[in-house]
This record gives sequence, C-alpha cells and structure tokens, in this order.
Amino acid sequence: MKLLFLDHTTDLGGAQVSLLGLLETLDRSRYAATLSCPPGRLAERAEALGVPIVESHLPKARAGRNPFAIARRLAAGRAGVRSLTSSRRWDLVHANTLRTALYASLVPLPARPPLVWHVRDAAIPVLARRWLLHRCDAAIAPSEYIAGLLGPSGKVRIVPNGLDVRSVPEKGAGLAFRREFGIGPDTPVVGCLGRLLRWKGQHFFLDVAARLAPRVPEAVFLVVGSDLYSDPRDDYARELRRLAQGLGIEGRVLFTGQREDPMAAASAMDVVVNCSKDEPFGRVLIEAMACGRPVVAFRSGAVPEIVHEGVSGLLVRFGDTAGMAEAVLGLLRDRERGAAYGEAGRTRVAARFSLQAATRGVEAVYAELAGEPRPEGGGRGQNGRE
Repeated sequence: MKLLFLDHTTDLGGAQVSLLGLLETLDRSRYAATLSCPPGRLAERAEALGVPIVESHLPKARAGRNPFAIARRLAAGRAGVRSLTSSRRWDLVHANTLRTALYASLVPLPARPPLVWHVRDAAIPVLARRWLLHRCDAAIAPSEYIAGLLGPSGKVRIVPNGLDVRSVPEKGAGLAFRREFGIGPDTPVVGCLGRLLRWKGQHFFLDVAARLAPRVPEAVFLVVGSDLYSDPRDDYARELRRLAQGLGIEGRVLFTGQREDPMAAASAMDVVVNCSKDEPFGRVLIEAMACGRPVVAFRSGAVPEIVHEGVSGLLVRFGDTAGMAEAVLGLLRDRERGAAYGEAGRTRVAARFSLQAATRGVEAVYAELAGEPRPEGGGRGQNGRE
C-alpha cells in the first residue's frame, strides 16, 4: 500500500515526533511511505529514515478575518493537495495536522484516495470538526478525551501515541544537562516541558514555582521549550519572563529555550510538572514517565488517561496552583515515594504507550480501510472494543 503523509510544518513538535516514530516503524513489507512537507528539520529527519520527501508549502487557512482572503487561501491549499494526490499513485492519504486535513478534505473524491485524519488538536471549531468527520474515511484520536470531543462516529479509532523506549537517554544525560546550566547534582529541580503557548500553562507553573521558592530555597525551576509555531503577534513567551520578574523568582527560573534533548531535560528534573488545559494527549508526560520521573499535573483533557493518579504521579484540579505546589513539595520531601512513582511510570509507558503498539494500531486503520482483517492489537473504536 502506497501512503502519502501530509504535514505543513518545518520544525518538530509533538505531532511531528510521533509521525517520525510511525514512519520509522511502519511495516515496510506492506507499506511504502512518502512525506509531503516544507524543507526543514521534519523533512531532514524523515529523509534520514529513508522516507522520500515531496516538497510542499501549504498556506495558513486563516490569517485575518477577510472572507475573500480566507477563500483564496482555502483554494490555494486545496490546489496544493490536489496537485499531490491527482496522480492517483497513492492508495491512502494520512493528514498529520489539522491544516493538511482541511485542505485534503476539500479535494473532490475522484481526485484523491481515502483520507485518514490524525487528530492532534483539541481546539477545533465545531463546523470544521463536523466537516472533517464527514469528509475523511477514518479519524485517529490519540486519546479517549479527543474521541469524546469528536462525538459519536463510526469513523473514529483510538490509537494512543507511543514512545520508543530505546530513545530514553542513559543515566548520565540528566547530570550532563544539569552541568550545562550550572546546576549541582543534589540541587532540587522542578520543571515543565513544552511549547510556550498559553494553553500549555507555563504561567501556572511560574505561580507554583513562586509558592515553592521560599519553602525550598535551594530549588531551581526549569521552563524547557520555545514559542515554536506561535503567532508572531503573540507575546506569551516575553510575558512569562515578565511574570517571573514580577513574582520575584527571575533568579530561580531558567528558560532553556527549545531543546533537541527534551528527555535529557526531563531526566534532570526531580519532579516534572504539566499545567496544560484540555491536553489532547501529552507526549511530554510519557517522555517524563519513561525517564522514571514522577509527574504532577492538572486533571484536564487526556492527562488522567496517561498518569495513573497515586501510582505514577499526582493530579490536582485545573488551576489549583496551591494544591500543585503542595503535591510537588511532598514529592521533594519524600524522595522514596517519588522514585516509586517514577518506576511505576516507566512500567506504565512500556506496557501501554509503546511505539510498536501505536504503529500497529495505525496499521490496523489502514488495513480496515483496505478491506483487510484488522490485525491483532489494532486501534479501538469509540465503544472501547478492540
């Protein structure tokens, strides 16, 4: 089966890292994959895996409120995808982002093969969601939370994202990360990882840090990530630095920027904090757990599906920064419990969020669309049945 993957990005966010894992582990005796995307790190990494690249540039669907400008962009995006799919040499198109799914859905059916929409976002306008479910042939949800947002549909299959345990860095990676930033091996480190976006909640993390700073005076707080893909008009990254200064903790917080080694950063932390709102999946959670780090997170979105509360981490009500600070403090003071949570998290990732299981689940969707029997271990429908 010849597969065409679509992605509009140049750099690597969680969706692109998950896509690269899929491309690396697809059964190449059954599937021949090609990726269409712009030049950049995603294309380079995919090409290094032996995946052919077809260069494409798909415009933002919406830039402003001018309806005529939006219509022109939609037409340009549809034409771009149509030029890729009209040759009919593909058996299936897999859209890895909302933008590419939207443009592919606008291509008339005779001009494109079956469409798989990999749903990576929670914030999808209702009309767009309904349109895409109507036009796609299958929608892959990474969590029950996202499947629930999509609503009842026989097209939805739940396939959690996976992680290759071989990507977990060696034990010394966390210490090397600490040395890079002048942090001692015994210094308590609390951190968060992810793109600097308001819904990711780094402002909540800074409030937690401000509550902890006087109670753990030797602690260091890490904010790992950048404003990757952000609107140039968005001031959130600078707002976070101003907030740290206003809270009086600018000397205690390190903004590391975008890192090539996020799992090394997680390994350097004693507690990993996640403050996202309506998290679609939370790749940083399984990365932290795979590194044996205890997690404290808001109970929001798909997070409770990943973190087993009281076993691999602690969950608190969304927005309760006082409760989150207490949970983190408890783990810093009880290292034995933190280590137990970390080990339980590592076991949970290996059992429930392996890359191999994720890939087999996606392959099961392909087989189903091709009219083949669903392989054992394939994705779940919304009713939870295998």
